[in-house]
Amino acid sequence: MIEVTVVGHLTIDEVIRKGESRRSMGGVACYASIAASRLGARVKVVSSVGRDFPSTYLKVLSDAGVDISDVSVDSTVKSTFFQLKYLNGERVLKLLSRAGDLKLDNVDGDAVYLGPVAFEITPSEIASLVRRHRRVLLDPQGMMRSLRRDGSIVLRKLDVSFPGLWVLRVSRREAEVLTGEREAEAMIEKLMELGSEVVALTLGDVGSLVSNGERVLRVPAFKTVEVDSTGAGDVFGGAFLVEYLRTGDLAWSAAVGSAMASVLVEDFGFSPLLSEGVVDEVYRRAKVLEKSIERI
Repeated sequence: MIEVTVVGHLTIDEVIRKGESRRSMGGVACYASIAASRLGARVKVVSSVGRDFPSTYLKVLSDAGVDISDVSVDSTVKSTFFQLKYLNGERVLKLLSRAGDLKLDNVDGDAVYLGPVAFEITPSEIASLVRRHRRVLLDPQGMMRSLRRDGSIVLRKLDVSFPGLWVLRVSRREAEVLTGEREAEAMIEKLMELGSEVVALTLGDVGSLVSNGERVLRVPAFKTVEVDSTGAGDVFGGAFLVEYLRTGDLAWSAAVGSAMASVLVEDFGFSPLLSEGVVDEVYRRAKVLEKSIERI
């Protein structure tokens, strides 16, 4: 069985859309770990939460087959808590509280998914892990975030070139900041220059671009009715990681990632990933998408 370790803060998310507010567990560690577990990987989460983190959230992960033995509960702090407000298609993100830093000393598995959300992992820690582990996927979003006085978050340019990095997974907005480019094809070309073996650039309802340096593939999004896109990129990453480990097939792995992300957005939070028959549906959609993948 494939073994994956996902590292990053589990969060409490307050999502505000059209005047309606909902709270849910969030964070890359939540979405990516559930996605990877549903596809048959043995998944462990390394995280830290505070005294306010609902025990029911941890039970969700455990019931989904995720090992939570390395999730520490610090009674002296609050959990990482985000407010995500969607306005006219844009997301305004605020950090209301933050749990403690994470260390990567004893991280193992066939692959490691690094998903910091609130600068809880330092670049030096990442560089050290990449030197000793050959399969590290990095989503740098939480490293790129800079706090304003009111807690709102803006992205800042950052050096995310880690020699030996296996996969770099970024969103369109993150890619714009990292590369200074506006066109997706130019973004992925510059991202590949950072030195990772694979780049996965997720583009929301447009789909994604993936590259292994030899070819760039345009992967469509599966057409569906979007209710909540929170966590879609993380789910893409978790699903892509497992399938790429299993098959080594770039196109198929990206199709599975896109398919699972399409399932997620059909309802609020992570709940769609837990529905009965979700894996069969993901693979059905992936087979449809695979036929439409283009090489560019």
